[in-house]
Amino acid sequence: MSHSEQSASPVEATAGGSAGRRLSVITVDQVVSGASNLLIAVLAARFLGVESFGLFGIIFMVYVTAQGLARAMVCEPVLVHPDEARDHPGEVIGSASVVGSLIALAVLASALVAAPFDTDLRNGLLVLALSLPLLVLHDLGRYLGFATHEPTRSLALDLVWLFLLVAAIVVLFVADLQTLTWFMVAWAGTGAVAALLVFWQHRAHRITLNLSWLRAKWSFSWRYLLSFVATYGASLATTVAIAAVAGARALGGVRGALLLVRPFMTFQTASVAAGIAEIAHLDAGRAVLRRHARRTTVLTVLVAVINLLVLLFLPTWLGRAVLGETWEVTEPLMLPAGLQIVFLALVTGPRSGLLGVRAIQKTVVIDVVSTVIALVLTVTGAAIDGAVGAFWGVAIGQAVIAAIWWAVFWRHGGSPRGGRHARRARDLTPAAFVGNADDHL
Repeated sequence: MSHSEQSASPVEATAGGSAGRRLSVITVDQVVSGASNLLIAVLAARFLGVESFGLFGIIFMVYVTAQGLARAMVCEPVLVHPDEARDHPGEVIGSASVVGSLIALAVLASALVAAPFDTDLRNGLLVLALSLPLLVLHDLGRYLGFATHEPTRSLALDLVWLFLLVAAIVVLFVADLQTLTWFMVAWAGTGAVAALLVFWQHRAHRITLNLSWLRAKWSFSWRYLLSFVATYGASLATTVAIAAVAGARALGGVRGALLLVRPFMTFQTASVAAGIAEIAHLDAGRAVLRRHARRTTVLTVLVAVINLLVLLFLPTWLGRAVLGETWEVTEPLMLPAGLQIVFLALVTGPRSGLLGVRAIQKTVVIDVVSTVIALVLTVTGAAIDGAVGAFWGVAIGQAVIAAIWWAVFWRHGGSPRGGRHARRARDLTPAAFVGNADDHL
């Protein structure tokens, strides 16, 4: 065993208990977050009419896009810079606030474009635009909690939003205000109010409203942006392809299946975030890196298998209660949808490991290759057997992608920069902000 591997073991022994406690809190947080997302989708389906629910789907897609852009530019780079997240959160919060405001202006413009066509869509987008800067801040607060090893802050943010949301929905039912605009106020508005807790959590630090932190970390942010555009673009292209090949009814079944796996997707996203933060805090040699990857993967796969079993044995009456008429076209998708998330769970360890040691160039290349594989297999499956074939295509693609991630990860030797302290010293120099995201393939 090398000296670096021997010196890593005491670190693991010392941090093991606290890491386990953090993982427990993060798991609870993801249960809350996943349940909240599922609750929103179910409430929207039951609270709104068919037409308004369709419009909410458009607005939610805009929100996911906006959130993905903000995560790529600010939230995810925070995870690989835990020292700065702990010592200078005011700069990060300031950059996130500006980024959120700029994205909100784009959403506001889309609301003005929609105004002549549909008043409800315009109003919903207006509410989202007004709430978006704080919703971005809420998401950042969760990532800061992961990065600084204080996941209880992340849990507090999610619990406050959930409590306010439930209270607001009850008020709307009592007042008989079952419109898309009021539903958006209840959902996005309560999230914006909950985000104010971020200011209180970091009240000891001065917040600077500028883009200095984003400029300093741009060598990471643009790579995250490229990965997001590739994966999200493939998702949209897949949706369009299924609709074109299999028809709108099949697309409804796809949406229903995605709704049922959304809790796991939320958990998997946070598992990656937590894994990145843990590894970024350590001098991650090969042995430590592989240990963390295995532990993160086992936990996430376990959750995925549980989700798979729930999908396979979900009673028909419950499926109809949640999805209504959509259940009939969603039910045949349960097995391939469940296998998809199991294979996706296998990616959690190597992805968090490579990002934790800043091998971002590698992850970008894998994401782009994965996008092509998933898109080709999905369209091929849809052409063979409609939505069912498309989902089996995605499942096969995810299995291939998981094998690629592990092959690349297993060849990686750990931190290329000598651990946390060496990385922090480089971060303090302006030259470190250019091309420091692992350009060696």
